[in-house]
Amino acid sequence: MFLFDKEQKVFDIAGMKIGGQPGQQATVLCGTIFYAKHYLVEDADKGIFDKKAAEDVLKKQEEFSELTGNPCVMQIFSESPEAMEKEIAFCTEVSDVPFLIDSTVAETKTAGLKYADEVGLTGKAIYNSINISCTEEELAAIKNSSIEASIVLAFNPKDSSVAGKIDLLENPGTFEKGLVSLARDLGITKPLVDAATLPIGAGAGMSVAAGFAVKSKFGLPVGLGIHNAPSAWTWLKEFRKAHATKGPSGWEGLGQDVFKICDIASNVLPIVAGHDFVLYGPIENATKAFPLVGMTDMIISEAAKAEHDIEAVEPHPILQMTA
Repeated sequence: MFLFDKEQKVFDIAGMKIGGQPGQQATVLCGTIFYAKHYLVEDADKGIFDKKAAEDVLKKQEEFSELTGNPCVMQIFSESPEAMEKEIAFCTEVSDVPFLIDSTVAETKTAGLKYADEVGLTGKAIYNSINISCTEEELAAIKNSSIEASIVLAFNPKDSSVAGKIDLLENPGTFEKGLVSLARDLGITKPLVDAATLPIGAGAGMSVAAGFAVKSKFGLPVGLGIHNAPSAWTWLKEFRKAHATKGPSGWEGLGQDVFKICDIASNVLPIVAGHDFVLYGPIENATKAFPLVGMTDMIISEAAKAEHDIEAVEPHPILQMTA
């Protein structure tokens, strides 16, 4: 197990600790709710959904967070400003854990930011994300809010290498400053770097490796939504198609079992490379992702203690899952 020479920052977001040396803090797990075609969403634009089903999946994620010691975050993905307000209001009423403001539309995310400000929730909120596609209007909305935590996305379309990601974070390009300095100027005191998942064969390996480099250079918490790599893997999708059938309740059979194993197991890869958080995808996967990540954290913590005298900090799987 390795030890970073650079001092590693640990941020506190509504009581949740994130960052530090490998083996110190438990990996933070973020499950997505209200994503595209999520079974519990009835009208994505109007923010109409099955509240009982939504509460069930949020509570199940919390249950497995408490069971394993891995902190959790609600990744709220909304399709419209109207839906964003309703979904943040619902989730924060059901659960006290931090939440991600997420969408593919900037207007929707800034509406979430404005709402969080108005109702005093920015202390629990994490913006997703500051990146090279942000408009001046979006950057102004971030700066004018009281939010302190944001993901900084290291997606460099011109250079997917580790060096390309570091260059984007450190140096001027699209903006007058690198993204880390830009985030600081916008009032973000708790930046979390997402190393930007790319497809297998087109940069997935560099996405995982970049976490080590980001922590070595900046000492910031880093993470990844690595499940997107196997989900987009053509070979895996063709294997599922050849060895599973699709019924009313989804795929069934060997092909689906293999697809699911690759999806869930991929979450281990960034953790072994030193990452601090994982965007593990659909929140329904909590029952499988948390024990797997908990086991990984235990093994890493055991090595960090033996080799570098790094003590695990509660809550941590090695303090919670040991028989």
